[in-house]
Amino acid sequence: MSRQHVRTALALTLLTLLIAPGWGNGGENHPGADAAGEAVRAALARFDKDWKDYTNEPHYGDPRWKLKMETLVPLAKAGPAAVSLLQEVAKEGSSWRAHTRNLAAEMLAILRGPKAVREALESYDLTKMDTAVVGKPAPDFSLADASGETYRLSQFRGNKAVVVTFIIQDI
Repeated sequence: MSRQHVRTALALTLLTLLIAPGWGNGGENHPGADAAGEAVRAALARFDKDWKDYTNEPHYGDPRWKLKMETLVPLAKAGPAAVSLLQEVAKEGSSWRAHTRNLAAEMLAILRGPKAVREALESYDLTKMDTAVVGKPAPDFSLADASGETYRLSQFRGNKAVVVTFIIQDI
């Protein structure tokens, strides 16, 4: 796995502040595939409607990262059941807006790409998103380093400062 993929997986894990069980039993024929399809379609429809394009204005408190994660998580959890809809959405000339077609294409690449990135998205617990508060202790979380060794923030409680550094490419 490349360093960029490791960084992406670590960054996704850091943002969620939670490691949870992953990928269901796969395939479109498993029980709940219809429900998964509806969840995928609903997430894409919300993204299509609510996404605001980037501008050069400052975006303090920008909610777009949340909207993107609230879209990517159900897509990742649906796994193979989402592929046919994502392919339909990603097609040039589909009725979906350009930003949603781009997101669908990105998600197809994630579903076909490294397992670690896919699992990081699948494990996202949206209820834990945006729970860190300035001036309060950070919620506990785990991260694996490039060699695969896992560290928990709680291991470092009581130290003067902990700095977690990573570079993430917008996915």
